[in-house]
Amino acid sequence: MSFLPDVVDGLARLLAARGVGTYRPDGVYAAGETAITDTVMPDGPDRAIVLTAYPVTESAALTDTVLAVQVRTRAGPDPREVAALDDDVFNVLHASGRHTFGAARITLVYRFSSGSLGADANGRQERTSNYRLRGHRPHPGLE
Repeated sequence: MSFLPDVVDGLARLLAARGVGTYRPDGVYAAGETAITDTVMPDGPDRAIVLTAYPVTESAALTDTVLAVQVRTRAGPDPREVAALDDDVFNVLHASGRHTFGAARITLVYRFSSGSLGADANGRQERTSNYRLRGHRPHPGLE
């Protein structure tokens, strides 16, 4: 993989290992599971965590980088359910660090914003939390 996909895959595997949801790179989930996916919100199951990574600051001369990951959560019609799912993600990611995800070395993860997105077309509540990640990406001349 490459840097951003490595980060998303690593975060998804970390959340799954901590019991927050189920991560299957093929994207096939059962109705009662909490899906963890990359970038695209699935139609089902009702409970989902979507991770979308994007660069924020990169050095032209160093491998230091800051990126962000949007964590979009969805649950049932009760807003407390999606808030609890968002808290579960926060408890795993916020203030964590020293992660190696494939080629990505992450030194710090922290949440910098969060908010309600309201209900989707099926009445399921959604939230978004945004995390900053400080780390190092492989130098292109050393690969």
